[in-house]
Amino acid sequence: MALVIAQVRAEDAGAASGLVNTAHQLGAASGLALLVAVSASTVDLTARFSTALTWRSGLLTCSLLVVLAVIIPHTRSRALGRPA
Repeated sequence: MALVIAQVRAEDAGAASGLVNTAHQLGAASGLALLVAVSASTVDLTARFSTALTWRSGLLTCSLLVVLAVIIPHTRSRALGRPA
């Protein structure tokens, strides 16, 4: 979060912080809703946990790929003074 706030003008820092926190809350709620919906299709409790953890691993992998493909190159180009 500090990385996002560091890129914002001082007068907009509060709004940027609120936007980041809102995105975190929506992401967590959406992810949990998806995991519950996917795991509800099975009857066995152990299978539910297994399904939810498998999907969670997939979501984390997708998130990592987005960070590696989008955010890191953008941050590096800004650090080098190049336009994004």
